[in-house]
Amino acid sequence: MKIAILIPARYQSSRFEGKPLADILGKTMIQRVYEGVKHSKYASFVGILTDDERIFENAKSFNADVFMVKGNFESGTDRIAYFSKDKEFDYIVNMQGDEPLIDHQTIDKLIECAIETKEDMATLASFCDDELIDNPNTVKVVLDRNGYALYFSRSRIPFNRNPYSKYLKHIGIYIYSKKTLMHLYKKEKGVLEKAESLEQLRALENGIRIKVCMTDKKLIGVDTKEDLEKVKRVLKKNEKE
Repeated sequence: MKIAILIPARYQSSRFEGKPLADILGKTMIQRVYEGVKHSKYASFVGILTDDERIFENAKSFNADVFMVKGNFESGTDRIAYFSKDKEFDYIVNMQGDEPLIDHQTIDKLIECAIETKEDMATLASFCDDELIDNPNTVKVVLDRNGYALYFSRSRIPFNRNPYSKYLKHIGIYIYSKKTLMHLYKKEKGVLEKAESLEQLRALENGIRIKVCMTDKKLIGVDTKEDLEKVKRVLKKNEKE
């Protein structure tokens, strides 16, 4: 079985331009992501996909496998699908390039989740800190009794009319079978995906089940410069311990 970990990285961002090249204690963010996942025991291919020469050259500087993938892609998933269409991958991990605290153990847990359940799509979640529940940059997810996603939202879900203490934070890392990825790539955006600006809703709108694997890992997705400072504080703390 051939499993690829692909890291889409673009320079332009409405909230944080040049994010992949942001310095985090002497390394760029994209370098930390790549180094965090490259030792996966299941992946036979790990690559960075970009359309920007600056990111390409930076990736080359730390000996990453990096590929120029140019086109008018609306999401990282679309860029990955375009790159993968003629590759002999069985499963593909969409590794977000703004998760600098990622490690290969967490990625391997996600891969194991998909392989063991024989699901075509899986993702990660953790318990949500109270201060993040109403932050629209923190995506929440609700599950059915078997651990499959019912819905993802930037809003607080469910609405806590009665006491509810298990809010879940979605971690935007996915694994797909190649067949499912290609299927999603061909689909138009649905009304929910457009409303929330969350690409995983395309799968739910098209009847694709998403298995959600829980992790205790405290990851910080970097959407803003404030998030970047949080990551630096965590890494400095880890260095001292």
